[in-house]
Amino acid sequence: MAVMDYLRGPKYRAQAEHVGAELAKLKDRYAQMAELAKKYGAMEMLEVRRLIDDEKAKQRAIQVQVQSLEAEAAAVAAHLTDLRSQVLVVEETLLLESFALYTPKFKLTTSAEYKDRLDQTRAKQKALIKDKQAVTGNMEWQVNGSKVEGRKLVGDMMKLLIRSFNNECDSCVDNVKFDNVDLGEKRIRQSFDACNKLGRVMTARLSDSYLQLKLDELHLAHEFQLKKQEEKEEAKRVREELREQQKLEQEIRAARDKIAKERKHFTQALRDLRARLELAGAEEDRTALLAKIAEVEAGKADLDREEKVIDYREQNAKAGYVYVISNLGAFGEGVYKIGMTRRLEPMDRVDELGDASVPFWFDVHAMVFSENAPALEAKLHERFAVGRLNKVNGRKEFFRADIREIEDVIRANYDAVVEVVHEAPAEQYRESLRMVMPVISIRRAEHAASGN
Repeated sequence: MAVMDYLRGPKYRAQAEHVGAELAKLKDRYAQMAELAKKYGAMEMLEVRRLIDDEKAKQRAIQVQVQSLEAEAAAVAAHLTDLRSQVLVVEETLLLESFALYTPKFKLTTSAEYKDRLDQTRAKQKALIKDKQAVTGNMEWQVNGSKVEGRKLVGDMMKLLIRSFNNECDSCVDNVKFDNVDLGEKRIRQSFDACNKLGRVMTARLSDSYLQLKLDELHLAHEFQLKKQEEKEEAKRVREELREQQKLEQEIRAARDKIAKERKHFTQALRDLRARLELAGAEEDRTALLAKIAEVEAGKADLDREEKVIDYREQNAKAGYVYVISNLGAFGEGVYKIGMTRRLEPMDRVDELGDASVPFWFDVHAMVFSENAPALEAKLHERFAVGRLNKVNGRKEFFRADIREIEDVIRANYDAVVEVVHEAPAEQYRESLRMVMPVISIRRAEHAASGN
């Protein structure tokens, strides 16, 4: 037994060393736990619970604060919404983009009719006020037990509501324009609601019929201005047509006077040549005189043809020239004026358009004579309506278009071989640029002027 134990000695020694190592580890761990116990174990259970309660109280206070802040945020959000509904000035800018969508409420034909309807609407408002139907109130209201004082107080409140509402409405009507008519209607409705809210305690209230009359007045005033402007533009168009007709008549009279004078000259020349022919004896002289007579008769025949053209132009009110012109220096590339004139000399009209109102002369891209010039002009205007620069005033005949497309429409509706100039010479404009700019800058400027 002792021998066996001796033989197993190394094994026991190894085990003993392993156990010793494990024991050392346990001692170290015990020391760490003892340190922790020394640090925290001294706290009694009541102290720990007190700390827990304090933390819970802090948590509850924070929750109450969060709820208060949430309620405050909700109140601020509600106030912001109310402010946004009241600040209508911002909406006025936005309405600029949609003013063309306004639909007339009263489709009257003349400004005089609008003026009469406006006067009638205002008379109805006065009648409602006189009949005490514009605003109503509780006339049984008492002040210190006195119905008389109560009725006086309610009456004063009703007058105050009427005055306040009328002042707001008058401001909207006096300042109504194409870009704020919808804004004015909103302001009137908001003033109506605000006044009724102020009079709610005494049950004083503006009537809906009075509100409708005020809205009618606003729209009538707006449409009255539109109709006056429309009639003004129509009067300008009529005056311009009258001037064109007068100038055409002057040209025709001048042309007839010229033809009559030249015909008289040719008649006298023929008379003299024929008299000389009767006296001429030599065949060579007779041949020369006959040639001269034939030349004069040909000139007289040309006068007859010119007179027939003038007769035709005078009798046919639709005959005239449709022109396509541009002004690169004034409007940029790709912008064309498409109009018509009944002048015998259409370039006189083009020269008039290039007067002091524009810095450079117009360049002619096409000049087309048509027996029905208004129809051809209308066809071109209809085809390029999308590119019309002034979409409000139809008398402004400027269009952004492609000259090739204009050429195609003219060829399809008038003449397949009409001559169209694609590139405008714009001599004065280009020469003005060359005086102050290099070639590259000139091309850049033209490109910028085209809007591309």
